[in-house]
Amino acid sequence: MWLDIKGAVVADTVYADKQLVAKDVSFTLPALSLASAEVKAMGTMSVPIVGQLDNMELSITKVGVDRGLGRMNRLEKQNFEFRWVQNIVTSDGSVREEGCKAFVRTLPGNFPGLGIEVGSTTEGETSYGVTRVQIFVGGEEVMLADRLSQILRVNGVDYMKQINSLL
Repeated sequence: MWLDIKGAVVADTVYADKQLVAKDVSFTLPALSLASAEVKAMGTMSVPIVGQLDNMELSITKVGVDRGLGRMNRLEKQNFEFRWVQNIVTSDGSVREEGCKAFVRTLPGNFPGLGIEVGSTTEGETSYGVTRVQIFVGGEEVMLADRLSQILRVNGVDYMKQINSLL
């Protein structure tokens, strides 16, 4: 059985509230980590709690000081859209491109510290608290976690459906 091999990221862009603010940046999308509770079972055992998430954070590292950096680091909630293209190697050996997107709603972040040195590029990393993240790969939704709307969907499975039906 062959699975397409996901290759290098070719390029990316970042939009803040629908305005292009950066290209070719490094970013780390939030991890989806379930909170856990301890139960007694031959001692103590941690059990994941579906419907309860640990804190979600987004980080963006941008090179250069410009309007885009200032726009990304407003001290208010923002909606980010990330677009990136990755190479795919198929079973016949051909290479094609695949588009990916992530939509992230954030709480106010921080303005990064900037190290300035003659002859070197300046880069700043900003971290944000996340209330919503949605990821698409090749046009298909892979994950949606919306803390404020009580939505948790991964690969098409609605993990909050049963919980919400009981409330």
